[in-house]
Amino acid sequence: MCLVLFAYRSHPLYPLLLIANRDEFYRRPSAPAAPWPGAALPGPGAALVAGRDLEGGGTWAGIARHRAAAVTNVREPGHPQPSRALSRGDIPRDFLAGDQSPQDYAAGLDGARYRGFNALLFQLGAERELICAGNRHRPFAVEPGVHGISNGAPDAPWPKVVNGRARLEQLLRDAGEEVDESSFVLPALALLRDTRPAPAADLPHTGVSAELERALSPLFIHIEDGDIPATATGGYGTRASSVIAVDSCGRSLLWEQNYSGGRADGPLRHYTID
Repeated sequence: MCLVLFAYRSHPLYPLLLIANRDEFYRRPSAPAAPWPGAALPGPGAALVAGRDLEGGGTWAGIARHRAAAVTNVREPGHPQPSRALSRGDIPRDFLAGDQSPQDYAAGLDGARYRGFNALLFQLGAERELICAGNRHRPFAVEPGVHGISNGAPDAPWPKVVNGRARLEQLLRDAGEEVDESSFVLPALALLRDTRPAPAADLPHTGVSAELERALSPLFIHIEDGDIPATATGGYGTRASSVIAVDSCGRSLLWEQNYSGGRADGPLRHYTID
């Protein structure tokens, strides 16, 4: 994931509402959101629903009973890489498949084994329900409110984070009490499809060229192969948009729209874990 916007304890019926874009190289193979084979537990429904990174084996965002998780990478070109780095997609996958609390799971992560990341870990009713883990900061409990994470520090004032948070707050006001496709999901997906770049004066400085910084600044990214010399690797951009909701009864819902080359690829998928 490269953009996660989320509202924690900001809605009367949904303790967690999360919308996110996964940005990745177009050539990297992945499978859309679906119940994971081998992750079924006793009881109705699937135990884990998420997209699957077919190269690393993990996921970018998903749900389980009473639980949700997502991960973003930290943009830090030139930063030393760990030897035999683990896939950051393992973090949400293993949290969703396990039963540890967000706090305990975050405390057990060996951050030195991963490249830079931020991970959101949610479990309804836990002592600390929503933890932001990472290896560029200490894990911390997220305060109620509307927040955003891109490829920097949590709530860093990048244009897409500032813009996205404000628009998510407006979506919450417009949606009312019930979250469904017409009132929230489709408007959220439209928000996530915003391709407008940020003004040059507002761009962060993460160590890449100004041209690439601008191309990466929209909420929805689409860079064709060769548009920018540093991306001449088959193209790069938003591959999936996700909407996740966990209600006060513990029901977890996920909607996902996949993209290929900047265009919708397949239907809007929807799963519920009761």
